[in-house]
Amino acid sequence: MPQETVGFVNLEWTCKRCGSKNPGTTKICSSCGNVMSSTDKFELPVQQELIKDEAVIAKAERGPDVTCKYCGARNAADAKNCSQCSADLTEAAARKSGEVLGAFSDEKKPDVKCPYCGELNPATALKCSKCAASLAQRPIDQPKPARPAALTQGNRIGLFVVAGVFIVAALVCGLLLFRTSDTSAAVRGVQWQRVIKIMEQRPVQHQTWRDQIPANVPVGACELKVRSTQDQPAPNAEKICGTPYTVDTGSGVGKVVQDCQYQVKDDWCAYTQQEWTVVDSVVAKGADANPAWPTVNLRTDQREGDRSEAYVVFFTSDGKEYQMTVANASDLSKYVVGSRWKLKVNALGGVVSAEAAQ
Repeated sequence: MPQETVGFVNLEWTCKRCGSKNPGTTKICSSCGNVMSSTDKFELPVQQELIKDEAVIAKAERGPDVTCKYCGARNAADAKNCSQCSADLTEAAARKSGEVLGAFSDEKKPDVKCPYCGELNPATALKCSKCAASLAQRPIDQPKPARPAALTQGNRIGLFVVAGVFIVAALVCGLLLFRTSDTSAAVRGVQWQRVIKIMEQRPVQHQTWRDQIPANVPVGACELKVRSTQDQPAPNAEKICGTPYTVDTGSGVGKVVQDCQYQVKDDWCAYTQQEWTVVDSVVAKGADANPAWPTVNLRTDQREGDRSEAYVVFFTSDGKEYQMTVANASDLSKYVVGSRWKLKVNALGGVVSAEAAQ
């Protein structure tokens, strides 16, 4: 997915020794003089603003800062010698970069009250303007993903119990369905039904992409709809970009980017064509062993559609009634009224199979 640059923002880092926040481009804590180490991470400031200074942007684009392997000092990506100890930086390790720090928002943030003297300071302030106290502990207005509430031990036990009940019920139902018993029964009767659908050509409305409409079919009303997405521009394409987010460049400056794609639109059209459509059906029923198809009287603009058939055998045994579906008329003819059969019946009363009694 193509990534577009929106701009750059200054980052911050928190001193591990005194807890003070410092601008990302500074290498030494302004409160205690502690040097920022290679393991200290950059953070988004409370108030994010796009940088306008081209020199700062150019420095960030040169790449992540490097750490002197002798004294641990931070140096610019293109530095040849360490600014702290003058050591050669040819083999200096570059800071990690590319981490997504969070969504970008240049919304104006409210002033921050100093936790020590109560003075109001701009949201971008790192120290109180009145007492010089660090404002590092101020609440940072960054969106956080909602976490599901933790389950108590009682809730966990309840969930386990409910899950156990469902599992036991499923097992019981399975056993009931698969467990069968033998029953001797007599055929009480049979029943059959045969159906023939009647079709005729009628106008049917459809919608699809213009280039998929059958040839020689009039095209109705159309509207532009998104048909696909792609990375490159195209005719009838609209660029859609996601929420900008900030990526750590490793230089104390964050790169604000957004992921973009092109939604390609095309004509989504209505059309109407004549199609064979089911308009009616004729049915024949009976309770004998001689099923027949119903008589069909078709007009010149009609034709037969699908045929369907259903056959059921009814059994009786010691006052209990059972029924079983058979596949076709040939099978139905085997079940003569009064003949006896050995049935396999499941616990729910369904006939699994039938075998002629000896």
